Amino acid sequence: MLHGRDLLGEGRIAAAGIVPRQSAFCRANEVASEVAFKRRAKAQRRISYHAHIGLNDWPATENALQHVHASLADHGFTLERYGLCLSRAMGMPPNAREGFPKETGPMVTDIEWVRLGEAAPVQPHMGDNMIGAPNGFANTLAALTAGATTIGNLSQYFTYEWPGFSDVQLTEATLRALGAMSALRDRGALMHSNLDDGVAMQLPHYGAYVGWGALELYVAETLCGARLTHAFGGLVHQPLHRAVLALSLDNIRGGDSVGSMVYGNTVDMIRDNIEHNRAVLATSALVDIATQLHRPTGHAIALTPLTEAERIPSAEEIVEVHLLGREIEREARRSGDLFNWDRLDALAADVATYAIEYRDRALRLFADDGIDLRDPAALLLALRRVGPAKLFDRVNLAAPAQVAELETWKSGLMSGFVERVSRSLPRLDGRRVVLAVLEVHDVVRDALARALPRSGCEVIILPADSTPESIARAASDEDADAVIMGVYNGAALTIAQRLRTALALEQWDGIVVFGGLLNEDEGGELPVDATERIEALGIKTVVEIEELGALLV
Repeated sequence: MLHGRDLLGEGRIAAAGIVPRQSAFCRANEVASEVAFKRRAKAQRRISYHAHIGLNDWPATENALQHVHASLADHGFTLERYGLCLSRAMGMPPNAREGFPKETGPMVTDIEWVRLGEAAPVQPHMGDNMIGAPNGFANTLAALTAGATTIGNLSQYFTYEWPGFSDVQLTEATLRALGAMSALRDRGALMHSNLDDGVAMQLPHYGAYVGWGALELYVAETLCGARLTHAFGGLVHQPLHRAVLALSLDNIRGGDSVGSMVYGNTVDMIRDNIEHNRAVLATSALVDIATQLHRPTGHAIALTPLTEAERIPSAEEIVEVHLLGREIEREARRSGDLFNWDRLDALAADVATYAIEYRDRALRLFADDGIDLRDPAALLLALRRVGPAKLFDRVNLAAPAQVAELETWKSGLMSGFVERVSRSLPRLDGRRVVLAVLEVHDVVRDALARALPRSGCEVIILPADSTPESIARAASDEDADAVIMGVYNGAALTIAQRLRTALALEQWDGIVVFGGLLNEDEGGELPVDATERIEALGIKTVVEIEELGALLV
């Protein structure tokens, strides 16, 4: 692998000739870049809003964006930014996409890239399947050229697996993209990292979570010269934790944040319970808006559609929650004195102090291991390979009680999930199970990996870059009794069909169980439920984790 400075240099050279297109949003707001707009919004204590819009192709996504923009304008409101959720296949180089399932989100052609910033006066944000993916460098150059200057997602570099690509290749692509972002920093290029998508959420408390964010800052800014912003929120369900994270992440930047967005709470959303979901939305939005009014950081408010737990939302459902969000802002503006900001600021300061010490200890450990701390390639690769649990144990930094009590969602959920699963499982002595999730939605997988052995079951865990074919081979080679798969991103039927074909070729006829969001992208605006067709293939499906045990007997 080349030294990081050489990889950064390649990215800077490639970006040198790019003059980012001024987007329709920047023209409408008379600013040179989104960063300039965010700085102005911070000074004005203006709340801005973000919506994730990524339907099955770009024309449908463009129509949805225009509908949302026009509908909000009819009510006197604006949408400042939208996140384009690309299909995961876009993260693969074009010559490696054959056979890669089309998942939720559009594939964007060369001609369509230009439309990202011109479809409506709403600033595009590029998150998933960009930086940290094999095709991340090419995608980053295309997005910068199109005027989409806030680009992510660095955290996904540490967690996403890509079939056929080594971690060295991912590191090289990521650093070339970082070089391009650093070259255009003065023109508003802002690299985004959603900490919930990476390894930070796997740490036991939010002090270490913010400490991981400080490590990312060191790599991206100190070593690479790019500007980094952290997002969070989708997996942060406690209102107190949301406020403390916003403040502490600003603290580790010295109060100079130019944020991307704060995601709404998604983990408390429940299928087919709109009233409950409305309450979840209102609570997280009230806290997020009040925190922005108390200390503006430039983060837009991303409001979670009420159907988040079921499928990709429609344009009408996005409009619905944004109208509700504007009413919540009215309430937040007259409710700020309900929050104990002195306590929250003090707690955030304690978190940031711990996080900086966590970063410094981690860097000293890497130096002791012989890692060149001046080489971003070596450090990125070391961070990716060490894993959060091992690093936390090696850092061995006790947190003050008030910080240690801030348990991360995944840490708390994991113990609860393990107990739920364990109580529901019969004895499975002698059974062998292959367990796989083909991307980063790994909470249930990890809980099952702990709970199933308690019932006497032997578990073979496959990596996230597995394919249906490699899963079938593992089931046959391991003489497994069952395969359990989690599927979430709009290709459930395609994966089920490929797995069935591969299992038949292996002459394996054990139990197959699918769980997750069993949707399929079939070319319409939204994915459709594929549960019945998956079951028709002889695959069992579960909605609640407690259903699993009976299927494995």
